[in-house]
Amino acid sequence: MNILDQIQVNFQNFFESEKKIAEFILKNPKMVIDMPIALLARNSNVSEASISRFCKKLNLTGFHQLKIELARIQDNENIKVNKNTSLNELIRNISKIKTTELVAATDNLDIDNLESIIKLITNGKLIHFVASGNTIPVANDASYRFNQLGITSVVFDDWQVQTAFTLNMRKEDLLIVISNSGESKSLIKLINIAKGKKIPIISITNHPDSPIARLSNFHLTSFSRDYFFHNDYYFSRLSAMYLIELIFLILSQDKSRLENIKLHEQIISEAKL
Repeated sequence: MNILDQIQVNFQNFFESEKKIAEFILKNPKMVIDMPIALLARNSNVSEASISRFCKKLNLTGFHQLKIELARIQDNENIKVNKNTSLNELIRNISKIKTTELVAATDNLDIDNLESIIKLITNGKLIHFVASGNTIPVANDASYRFNQLGITSVVFDDWQVQTAFTLNMRKEDLLIVISNSGESKSLIKLINIAKGKKIPIISITNHPDSPIARLSNFHLTSFSRDYFFHNDYYFSRLSAMYLIELIFLILSQDKSRLENIKLHEQIISEAKL
């Protein structure tokens, strides 16, 4: 995980002054490399002391190390998006950013953690995927794919239905929570219900220190680089869907699960012209 990813992942945990610094760095990583600390402070509308504290929070020795870490990043050096960007440039930049998201998600994987997650999924009697807002399509896709594998999975768009179903779950089941911010109050309520019933919880969020991540037994971190395009919108479904796809493809290596997929495809193919 490079320094830009660390800043993005920890964004929700920053104080307001630190968020100002983070926003400027995320938008202008190459510019910051050549900036003195006083100039970054002026552009971020914060004090130099705030920048020093910001660096310490990222486990850096100081501003100089921050600039070194930014200089090491090659993939993002030439990414510039503004109103004068041509369609061809925009397409190339989007491709580069989305590729970086997937690479970051892969590089951040802890194999022991992933093995534990796969074991839970394999041994679970039933998987309940829950999400809200932008992440609902990811949960829908996940449930569809896992059912293809022969792993009984359910998903519901309505929170009241999610709640009713969670109340009927057993400790042999598994709750998988997908959330951008990791701060959804409705999803946290579902997690607390599951924890009370000793149901294992896996979460996928952009923030490993978010409330949902901390409440989960296991967590996977998704990444978003949409800050190159928007000031306030930081969520990309691609990384979360990739993590689901990754687990799906790993599980599909089992011959019996592959046979389930083939049978499913054969049955639905009969409904096509």
